[in-house]
Amino acid sequence: MTERTELRRIPDRSVTDRDAIHAVLDEGLLAHVGLIAGGPAGGDAAHPVVIPMLYARDGERLYLHGSPASRLLRTAKKGAEVCVTVTLLDALVLARSGLHHSMNYRSVVVMGTAVEVTDADEKVAALDRIVDHTIPGRVAAVRPARESEVRATTVLVLPLDECSMKVRTGPPIDDDEDMDEDAWAGLIPIGVAVGEPVPDDDTGDDPVPDHVADWARGPGRANGRAV
Repeated sequence: MTERTELRRIPDRSVTDRDAIHAVLDEGLLAHVGLIAGGPAGGDAAHPVVIPMLYARDGERLYLHGSPASRLLRTAKKGAEVCVTVTLLDALVLARSGLHHSMNYRSVVVMGTAVEVTDADEKVAALDRIVDHTIPGRVAAVRPARESEVRATTVLVLPLDECSMKVRTGPPIDDDEDMDEDAWAGLIPIGVAVGEPVPDDDTGDDPVPDHVADWARGPGRANGRAV
């Protein structure tokens, strides 16, 4: 944690344990990546851009990927500072007043400068890790990436040197004078609902492989956490 990632509002919700930070990044599926784009060099006014992206953690690094045509990735690889946020929503918190309604969540924010991965072997490994982070075991079940596909993809790596985690857990926190109000209070737990796999037309009635049928997300479940 650095000065700019230090929590200033409700600092007691800060979590600094690296294993806890890694667990959130490993359980999450979607990262929101933000930076300032445009400016004199880009020909338009500087403006903030936030894009949802798939990602994967490898130790103390975060891999991001996308099309070379992506303005966000083109801007980031030139040395622009980025901010990456991964949030897991665990429950809606219903209080006895609208003011104290809230959410239980786990959120990690990473700041820093992303660097383009140019080494071919590292790039392939990073792309495989992103696939296996999303669907554990998938890389072993599909053909290897073609060289042309790897060249057509931009991969960035961002160190986890500057990151913070914030968590809210527990029941609603009501004002004392509201405790006699005739309103239901408590939690609505929220998780990831997983439906039955739907094959495409060419797959038809082929057996569903275990890594697809058993896909799950959450603490204690397989989701590509290997370091």
